Amino acid sequence: MYQKKYGVNVRIEPDSSGSLLSRVRVAPDRVDLYLSGEESFMAEARRQGLVAEVLPFARQHVVLAVQPGNPKTISTLKDLLHDDIRVVLPNPELTATAKAAQRSLANTGLWESLVDRHHASSSRLSFVGNVNEAAQAVKIGAADATLVWDATAHTFRLDVVEVPEFQAHTREQGMLGIVAATKNPTAALHLARYLTARDRGQLAVEKNYFQSIEDADVWEDRPSLLLMAGAMLKPGIDDLVKSFSEREGVTINTDYNGCGILIAQMRAMKGQPSAASHFPDAYFSCDVSFMTQVQQWFEASKVISRNDMVLVVPKGNAAGVKSIADLARPELRVGLAHPVNSALGALTDDLLKKLKLHDKVYDTTRKHPVVHSDAGHALVNQMRAGALDLIVVYRSNVLSNPENAEKYLDVVDMNLPEAIAIQPYAVAKDSQHKYLMRRLLEAILSPSSKEHFIKSGFQWVAEGKPQ
Repeated sequence: MYQKKYGVNVRIEPDSSGSLLSRVRVAPDRVDLYLSGEESFMAEARRQGLVAEVLPFARQHVVLAVQPGNPKTISTLKDLLHDDIRVVLPNPELTATAKAAQRSLANTGLWESLVDRHHASSSRLSFVGNVNEAAQAVKIGAADATLVWDATAHTFRLDVVEVPEFQAHTREQGMLGIVAATKNPTAALHLARYLTARDRGQLAVEKNYFQSIEDADVWEDRPSLLLMAGAMLKPGIDDLVKSFSEREGVTINTDYNGCGILIAQMRAMKGQPSAASHFPDAYFSCDVSFMTQVQQWFEASKVISRNDMVLVVPKGNAAGVKSIADLARPELRVGLAHPVNSALGALTDDLLKKLKLHDKVYDTTRKHPVVHSDAGHALVNQMRAGALDLIVVYRSNVLSNPENAEKYLDVVDMNLPEAIAIQPYAVAKDSQHKYLMRRLLEAILSPSSKEHFIKSGFQWVAEGKPQ
C-alpha cells in the first residue's frame, strides 16, 4: 500500500529479532528501520546507540500451540515434559518469542525444566532459528507443540491452548526503531508513521491477528500540530522544535505566550465545540501551577526544568538594589509580569503578598506606577530601552541573550525558595498524534537539549536533581 501510494521501494528482510540486531550492529548504514518482536531487543539497540526514535508497532503474547485437533490432548505446560511429547522452541538467544516466554515463566521453574529436558533427550526437545520455523515444525507434524506468538499460531492455523502462565502475562510489544545511521531519517520516519497509524498500517496489523496499538496516531502525510508553551520557554526549545519538525517531516506550530493567556485560550476552545480542533497537541507550562489548572485535558505531565525568579537592574546597579524589598522604593520605575496573564506575574504577586510587600509596591502615591507586561522578555527589552529601573523576571530571560548579561544588565538574586518556577510538559488527551508529541518530549529530554536548557539559564530537574 505504501509503495503504491508514495512510489518508495521498501525491502523487507525477515529474521529473528536477535539476528536482525546483529546485522544492524555490523552494518548500521545499510538499514533504515529495525522491527523487533518485543521490547528487550529494542532496549538493547537503544543502549548501544543503534536506533534513535522508537515507535510501538503491535502487541502480541506467547501461547502454547499444538497440531490442529490437539491429538496429544495437551492442556498444560507441564504436559510438555512428558516423554511422548515432542517439543520445538524458538532459539532463546535470538528470538523475541523465547525471551518473552522466559519472562512469563520466571519463578515457575518450567522453562528450566524444558531446557534440562533438551540436554537429557535432544530427540524430544529441539531449538530452531525463529518463531516461524517453530510453528512450521508443528504444522508439518515434526513436533507436537511449541511456544510461539498468538499471531504466528493463527497464521499457521495451529490450535492454541491458553494456559494461565501466559494469560496472566501482559502483552509484549513489537517495536519499530529508526536506525541511527540511516541516510534517510525523514523518509524512514514517514514510513514508520504510516505503519503505526491507526487508519493505515494498524489495519494490516489487526488483519494479521496482532493487537493494534491503543490510541495510535492517525495518518497524515505531513501533519500540522500545535504546541502551546510559556513565553519564557522559547529560548530553551524553539530551535529544537524546528529541528524536530524537519527531521520528522511534520509541521509543529508554536504559540509562545503568558501561561494565563494560554489557559484562557484553552478554556475558550473547550467551551466552543467548533474550536476544539485548534486545541494544542501539547502544552509546556511555565510553572506546575498553570499545568494543574488544565491537567484534566492532558496526560500525566513530565517536569523538565526549573527557573529562578531574579531582580534585574541596568548594568552597574546605580540604584543599589539589594533585595525584593527595593521594589517598594517609590523613586524606582518598576516593571512586573502581569499577575493574571503570566505565570511569572502570578508567582511574583503571591510572593509580594506573602512578604507583606504587595501594598507597598502598589502604593498609588508612588511617583512611577508599576508597569505590567505579559512576558518577562518584554520587560527586559523595556529595561534595555531605558524605560525601567528594576524588574522581576526569570533568570533565563536574561541569560538566553548573553549580550544582555555582559553589557547591559545585572542580576540580583533573591535567594527565596518561593522564587522558583517549575516547568512541566504534557500531551493532550484528545490529540490525534499522541505518539508524535511524546517523541517531541523525548527530544526535549535528550542530552543536547539538557545542555541547551542549562546554557539558557534554566536548571535541569528531569532526572530528579537540579543542575
